[in-house]
Amino acid sequence: MSGQVRTPTERGTVILRRLEERSISIAEVERRTPLSKNTISNAIYGPRDPQRKTIEILASVLEIDVEDLTRRGGSEQGSGPHAIQALTFGGWLFRRNNKLLWISVGGSVATAVVLSFGFGQQPTSPLVQGTHFIVIFLLLALLPRPWTAPGETEDASHALMVASRALRDFRRYWGLAWMAWVFLYFTITTSAFFDLFSVNDGVASRPSEGINLLLLNLLQNCGTVLLFMCYEVVAKPTIDDDLRRRQVLSTEAWFAAVALVAFAEGAVVWNGAWASQQWFAWLSGFGQGMALALLVGRFDSKYVNPPAATIALLYLYAVIQGAWPVLRYEDTLMLILTFLALLLKCLLFLFVSWLFESNVILFYLARMRRLDRSVERQRSEFLTRHNRKSRPSSGMP
Repeated sequence: MSGQVRTPTERGTVILRRLEERSISIAEVERRTPLSKNTISNAIYGPRDPQRKTIEILASVLEIDVEDLTRRGGSEQGSGPHAIQALTFGGWLFRRNNKLLWISVGGSVATAVVLSFGFGQQPTSPLVQGTHFIVIFLLLALLPRPWTAPGETEDASHALMVASRALRDFRRYWGLAWMAWVFLYFTITTSAFFDLFSVNDGVASRPSEGINLLLLNLLQNCGTVLLFMCYEVVAKPTIDDDLRRRQVLSTEAWFAAVALVAFAEGAVVWNGAWASQQWFAWLSGFGQGMALALLVGRFDSKYVNPPAATIALLYLYAVIQGAWPVLRYEDTLMLILTFLALLLKCLLFLFVSWLFESNVILFYLARMRRLDRSVERQRSEFLTRHNRKSRPSSGMP
């Protein structure tokens, strides 16, 4: 015998640790299951990946989540400095050749230069808004694709398949929200070029200005709806166990509401009641600010473990977005807020991109679904038990 010590794979390390915790030997696993000693040894040490059925049997006897073993690769998979670095937002963000970071920094610096040196003294100048449009377009073009369950039949547990399906919905809504922003900033840039922003205190003074504001609000409201749909995916189970989609409101219902608001605003423009149109701008701004705050609030979770400073800055972005209808007419303040808005929008995109590439959001969706199933029952049991103990006796002393 050579006496050579074999090194377990990452999956094997998890299995060995669990065997030790439960004081179970490999021989005992062999006795309890139809697996042979060689099959169990291959699952621990490699070199070949074990079959799906082997992983399910080991997960069952060791009481480990199947996806925990499924996502663990061989000796090379899931290890190394890049995989470890991507586990934190800071490590992922400051990687070399992070194109998303360079686009964000370059666009923010360009905006700061344009505003500082007088190339665009007004925040609504075509050069400033055009820079925003280019940055948002480039970021959307590089939107990462998250991991999805391969085949959704053989290599992933059912819970992971459900989470993967929800993740695909989230990415779709997220990408469409940014597409709405692309069209929004294209419209703003075009409007600035043709000087359609000569409004006073949020009130349009001519039909072209009113129609322009209506279009801007419509595009922003479409983005708001998509952000609410992103929130719905991460806030509650939207995929049933049979993989069918379940939503509080269907996509058609959401956009029917947007169309209704647009129709009401269009009626205001048609009747020439320009002063009343500012209320629609407030509604649009508050709606998007609220959607952003709800979404950011869900990510402030131990299942995501984001940097506190990042979450604080994203909440600031939600506040700025909500107050935008009134702030955009304060020229001095707008010079600062225009720069901050792009910077924080890029931070939001970078943060969600990290969630995709690191698979943190997949972990979040899988674990939150399990928590949602148990927390209501646990809460009811706790309150029933506690209230029974604390309820005063109705008998006479």
